[in-house]
Amino acid sequence: MADKIKGSTNFNNSLSQVELDLLATLLEPEDNSYPWNPYDEDTQAYFNQVEEQFLMQDLLDEEISTRSESFHNQLDALWSKVETSPHYNCNTNAAVEVKLQKNLQKEFSNSMPSSWITLIAQKAAEIFNEKQSMTEQLIECVKAVLPSLEVDDIMVLARPLAYATRSGESKRVESTLANLDRHDNREWAALSEIEQAKAGLAVAYHALNQLDSFQSEE
Repeated sequence: MADKIKGSTNFNNSLSQVELDLLATLLEPEDNSYPWNPYDEDTQAYFNQVEEQFLMQDLLDEEISTRSESFHNQLDALWSKVETSPHYNCNTNAAVEVKLQKNLQKEFSNSMPSSWITLIAQKAAEIFNEKQSMTEQLIECVKAVLPSLEVDDIMVLARPLAYATRSGESKRVESTLANLDRHDNREWAALSEIEQAKAGLAVAYHALNQLDSFQSEE
């Protein structure tokens, strides 16, 4: 019957929505009607039932909130374990190393053997996060491709690059990188160990610089 009233255009035009809702409530079946008589014996039971429903809803809301917070805390804990797990770090380092190798191969493949570039990239990625000076890192990268060369000899060559990095003087670094073009067209094997070490240091410097930029992007 309430639907009939609401469906009537004349009634809709003459009655407000509040009045229509009130009529619909009054015309509901008796067992669902509001207990207008406060002295009726069923009134208290009705209000007790309504109050229980509200209490139940409050408990459900509180339970959902508690469970939600607990769930997110568990996710945070799991994610922190993933980030510090050896497997996660291994995969992350491997991805960085692959990216570094591709960049170095693209830039220096015409100036240095591919195997050297790969070894320098691997060593640079391996030692980058260790607490070593730039000179020490450069030396380790070159030792990976020239193990027979004395550390003291490599250090003499590495110091100017490390100093240029600290002082912001990039001209020395750029000059060393430019020498990789080998305008004299000599074969790589024909270069002396010192010349090869200079080239290796330049690529190692470039590799460490790229790793630093990768870290800044994260």
